[in-house]
Amino acid sequence: MDGIITTIKQNCRRCFTCVRDCPAKAIRIEDGQASVVTERCIGCGNCTIVCSQNAKAYLDSTERAFWLLDRGGTVAALLAPSFPAGFSAPPAQVVGALRKVGFAYVVEVAYGAELVNQAYRDYLGEHPTGVHIATACTAVVEYVRKYRPQLTERLIPIVSPMVATALAVKARYGQHVRCVFIGPCVAKKGEARYPGVVGVVDEVLTLTEATTVLTARGIDPAQTPASDFDPPFAGEARVFPIPGGMLESARLGGGILDPELIVVSGHDETIQALDALPEGETDKALLVEALMCNGCYCGPGVQTLEPAVMRKRRVIEFAADSLRRQGSGELPACDETDTSLWLGREYTSDDRRYDQPSEEKIREILARTNKFFPEDELNCGACGYPTCRAKATAVVSGMAEEAMCLPFMIEQAERVCHELRVPWKDLREVHRHLINTEKLASMGQMAAGVAHELNNPLSSILLYSHILGRKLEDRPDLSHDLKLVADESERCKKIIGNLLDFARQTRVHIEAVSIDELVRSAVDAAACNLSPGPGGATAGGAGRNGAGPHGPRSGGGVELTLEVTPGLQADLDRDQMTQVLVNLLKNGVEAMEGRTGVVKLSAYEIPEQHRVHFAVSDQGCGIPGGAQDKVFQPFFTTKSIGKGTGLGLPISYGIVKMHGGTIWFESQPDQGTTFHVEIPITHAAGEKPMTTEKPFLPNQPPKEYVI
Repeated sequence: MDGIITTIKQNCRRCFTCVRDCPAKAIRIEDGQASVVTERCIGCGNCTIVCSQNAKAYLDSTERAFWLLDRGGTVAALLAPSFPAGFSAPPAQVVGALRKVGFAYVVEVAYGAELVNQAYRDYLGEHPTGVHIATACTAVVEYVRKYRPQLTERLIPIVSPMVATALAVKARYGQHVRCVFIGPCVAKKGEARYPGVVGVVDEVLTLTEATTVLTARGIDPAQTPASDFDPPFAGEARVFPIPGGMLESARLGGGILDPELIVVSGHDETIQALDALPEGETDKALLVEALMCNGCYCGPGVQTLEPAVMRKRRVIEFAADSLRRQGSGELPACDETDTSLWLGREYTSDDRRYDQPSEEKIREILARTNKFFPEDELNCGACGYPTCRAKATAVVSGMAEEAMCLPFMIEQAERVCHELRVPWKDLREVHRHLINTEKLASMGQMAAGVAHELNNPLSSILLYSHILGRKLEDRPDLSHDLKLVADESERCKKIIGNLLDFARQTRVHIEAVSIDELVRSAVDAAACNLSPGPGGATAGGAGRNGAGPHGPRSGGGVELTLEVTPGLQADLDRDQMTQVLVNLLKNGVEAMEGRTGVVKLSAYEIPEQHRVHFAVSDQGCGIPGGAQDKVFQPFFTTKSIGKGTGLGLPISYGIVKMHGGTIWFESQPDQGTTFHVEIPITHAAGEKPMTTEKPFLPNQPPKEYVI
């Protein structure tokens, strides 16, 4: 079975479905990735069916089939009796399509089943006692050889219908004929390479691959003229794909009431039956017909959305219709079985079972996932193994990992979250913050490059506009235009300056600063930069518990007030933190446009956290809900054109972060906004301020934290 099933690692999603549904437990989990262990695989292909992520694939034989068809030799298509399940077109048109694609002969593998039936009758006549296992299903044969090697000698030493048909075709048409089997089984790809039969079947295509070949050559079976099979012709063995079909067509035993016959299908039922078989000699005959699939029409090589019961019906209808037409003479009768063909096979064991680990080792593995007592073993099957002990055995054998235990991993995750006391909602907000921090870092680098490139041409424009202004002083009709050029150039340079501030990578200059003096200078700077009148303001100061010496002042209906804890000091960069507070105050005043009210700056200590807290509150229009996730993004602004560049808050964000602090806000539409800033009061000796885009964790409720 070398290389029949492979794993597409990039598609594997750690669901362990393939482990759960692999009858041979041939899937190894390593670093969370599932891979097929070739020497343990039986080729049933079940993993390719159950994997919802298409992470399992079987060997593609289409290129080899094209080569055989195009090289100029004689090629015969051996069509499995289950083929009606894989095509929507009528069977006769499928035969016609295969002829059109280049097959010289199209022969029913059901004829090989007729040969196998006769060989079984002869063998059982010579061996009337003991347990006998039919060998038509390659996956069953491989399972017995690898995992029930004591039953290998019970395998009936007869080839499968596929090999028997190829032998019959070569005997009739010549040994030069290349044979391509087309059916629903993946395990047949491995069987064609077995010692003793290698070269009899030149290639194996699944029904899905056969459809691919037809499509690639532009052939639609539904639009192809009908055609009949080539001899040798089959008969009742067309029911071989149906569970019990072999016994029915071979007419072995007394039917379903015969206690000496066992018919099983599906890997669970088959494995249970094989486990129950006696290993020694018996004085009575016991014949087992087993299929790893629930009928060959359910094989992994059938790609259709049609329910299995309908596929079964199509196979039965074809078999019944063919027998009816043979009986009426419309089709040739079943050929006599060729008794000159040697159909014998020798099956040898290939034991792939692992040694059972000691009880001490199993208990050690179980203990690593908190299973100390039998009642701790949930046997939930989430790992893909039926019991916790089976999974522990697989861990010892190198086929599984301890982290596959889902209940254990959930417990570990819950414990970690409990110890960290970080709710999932907080983690989600932090994740969003980290993503936006990365965006800001990228934008900062880009902004720095753009600003430096634009500065030089803007300086030239500004210089020459002034020169032209002096030269054209006698042209008052041009003075307004030249002044506009100069003013707009100055505005652009100011924007570029803000860009450079946003993208700055310089260190902050830490010094001990009086918070009282800092906030008063910020209020004075904000008041000086804003014109009195509607929407403007003047400012005064206030102590922590009362008005300051100058008292609050107002202008234009907006009052700036200050509340600060006397004597409070902190280690920070005076100029940069002043810029932050001035930006927030200006935004607060501008948010009050057309309103009367208070813009308040407060500063106080949070002793238990050794941090100083600044808050700037306004009673303005608030930040719209749709804009709250964007306020720290460069160039985003809710102000009217010409009144803001959208760089004030991103610059403030960067300054606060370089101080090792946090910034967030609370806002209600038409009620106002409060921006909060917290920075450490002191820095440890030798500690360097932040100068890169290093993310930080907010210490405020997530609903208030927007970044």
